[in-house]
Parts: sequence; C-alpha cells; structure tokens
Amino acid sequence: MSGNEAVARAVKLAKVGVVSIYPITPQTTIIEKLSEMRAEGELSADIIRVESEHSAMAGAFGAASAGVRSFTATASQGLLYMHEMVWWVSGARIPLVMVVATRAVGAPWNIWNENTDFTQLRDAGWVMGFAMNPQEAMDMTIQAFRVSEDSRVFLPAMVGMDGFILSHTKVPVNVPTEESVDSFLPLRNQPYVLDPEDPVGMGNMFQPQDYMKLRHSMEQALQSAEEVIREVGRDYNSKVNSEVNYSTLNVTYRVEDADYVVVAMGAWSGDVMEAVDSLREKGISVGLLRLRYLRPWSSREVREALKGRKVLVLDRSTSLGRGGPLFMEVASTVRGEVEALWGAVSGLGGVSVGKGEIEELVTEFVEGTKSETEKQLWFYPGKVRKVELRTPRDVE
Repeated sequence: MSGNEAVARAVKLAKVGVVSIYPITPQTTIIEKLSEMRAEGELSADIIRVESEHSAMAGAFGAASAGVRSFTATASQGLLYMHEMVWWVSGARIPLVMVVATRAVGAPWNIWNENTDFTQLRDAGWVMGFAMNPQEAMDMTIQAFRVSEDSRVFLPAMVGMDGFILSHTKVPVNVPTEESVDSFLPLRNQPYVLDPEDPVGMGNMFQPQDYMKLRHSMEQALQSAEEVIREVGRDYNSKVNSEVNYSTLNVTYRVEDADYVVVAMGAWSGDVMEAVDSLREKGISVGLLRLRYLRPWSSREVREALKGRKVLVLDRSTSLGRGGPLFMEVASTVRGEVEALWGAVSGLGGVSVGKGEIEELVTEFVEGTKSETEKQLWFYPGKVRKVELRTPRDVE
C-alpha cells in the first residue's frame, strides 16, 4: 500500500474520534481513504470538512481540547496557512497528531517533494518524527498518539514523509491487528478537558513570567519525550510489530567500523544504504546515521554515531544563507568532535537523487576531506547541473 493509505489505516487503528482536514497534494488521498472507510462503516470518526488548512487545525484543536483523539494532515502551502494554529496547539499543551506529506514551498508553484515545509516548524514545540517508508509512516503515526498523550510530554506530534516518494508509492506493509494496537494504545489522556460544566481558561493573556515558564515547561517536555519515545518504541515492538526496531530515536547502518558517515532523513536513506553497500565493495568504509526524530533531538545518539568520524550531512531542505537545517543541528552537536564535517543540500523541488548520485557525492566528499575538513555545498545531479536558470531579468 502507499504511505497515504498506511497513514489512513493507522488513524483507523488508533480509534481517532475526529478527523479535521482540507485537501492538498500530496496528502489528499489520506482523507479520501478515510472518507471511503467512513462511508463503508469501517471508521466511526467524525470527518469535518473545512474551508482551509487554518480551519483544519482549528477543528482538530477544538475536538482535542474537548477530550477527543484528533488527527489532521497537510503539506506545503497548507502547512504554512495553518501555521498560527500549529503554535496555538503546542502552547495549549494539547495532544493531537498531524501527518505532513512534504512538498516544496512556493513561489513558484511546485508540487514535488522537499522537506522545507516540515523542517521550518522545528521551533514550534511539536514532537517531530520522519518516516523512511510506508511501514514506518503507519507505525510512527500509531506511536505518535501515545507519545503525544503521555503525561511527561503532553505536546502535539507530527509525522513527516516524503511527498509522492512515500505518499503515493506502493510497497508491502505489515498491517497490525486491531487487538494488538488496542493492547498498545490506551484510552486518550490529556492535561485538561474543556467542559462547560467545569470551565477552565486557556490561551488568555499571560503575564511575562508565566509565559516564560510555560515555554520552559515545553522545553522540558520535549527533553522528556526522548526517553518516552524509546519506551513507547520498545512496547510497540513487544505488542504490535517486532520487525522494525523502534527502541531508538535514530537508526544506524554499518556505522560500527566506518571512517565516513552519511547523515540523512527520510526516503532517500534507503538510497544511501544501497550506496553504502556499493562503496564498501570499492574499499570505502562508510555508514549511515538515519535521523528518525528531529524533535526531540537526541544529542546522545548523534554523538555516539559520529564522534571521531568524517561526516557528510544530506539536507532535502535549506535555511537560505545558512545551509541545511540538519547540517546546522549536527554541527551544533558534534563540531570539534569529528574529523571532518560537510553539508550538502540537494533534491529540492523534486530533483531526483538516487543511489548513483549519492555514490558520486560521497566519493567527492571522501576525496575532498583530504584538504577541506568543513564545507557546505549544493549538489546537483548531472542532468540538473546542465540546466541554466532563467530569472525574470533574463526574460525581459
């Protein structure tokens, strides 16, 4: 099944009560599948059809505040349109889950994959996981409800997946039984419930000292989430799916004896793994650190995987003028503890980067680190390298 269908089935298995959603490519088939399930009597959730992504998050927020397990999904401009409500949900400490099928941000219009819409929310106070394949998209969506509703966290959670590469590509997925998910996912838990019979006030004007302490509490909750995610992952492995190891936030591949390590997030991690195998046959000792959670950020796991090695960070998004967001996160964690640190931005706007291109990039990195220990670059696959950008001035 596709990543979008896997997410829809996860929402059903989590016994979500309200789905508030507005269509936008490439996540639209999530809501189409959920609506199909609702029409056929497989899903009991109320589906709220709204007029915009801002209202989609507002609807999910309202339902969640009233004590109902809630879900929404979006991408790109839709995520930007709901941006204000994204911050209201985390500041209110209300658990809910959103899936982001990533897509480039306009202008100009571009419907293809890029992770900038996801990574630009890393300061919003959400738990942020990112799947490598449809199996992880399903498993991490189910786990996100439990992490979000844990009393040590009480923050919303989002699961990212690469648009089209995961959202629309069909692969075999192990769908857990309803009984196994029921044994793993308890009834909804949240810090307070809005109830007309027992009124509480939230979101009103905070005095400076209260506001600062609230932000501090969110910082502490995200730090607590690191161990919660490991606990939840171990329990998921025990009760639901033992085929994928969820006991750590991040995943390593052939790192133990590696001189060089590539850091990546999302679907192209699979291409990196194939490139790693191929490069090792050529005598290059390289491994992969796959980031599965951007928030919380596990400095411990990143440092353990990278310390003393030469590191190349791949970013499918950019913080213009500063390089890739993942590069900045890794640099702030291990700078001074690694032998070399390179960052490469690539794959923006749907530019295809596969095993062959990654092999080319890693080979350039291995040769380059003999003379340059720190560098950031934009990597263009061969065909893209030949394209000459026409600016508005050129058109004139």
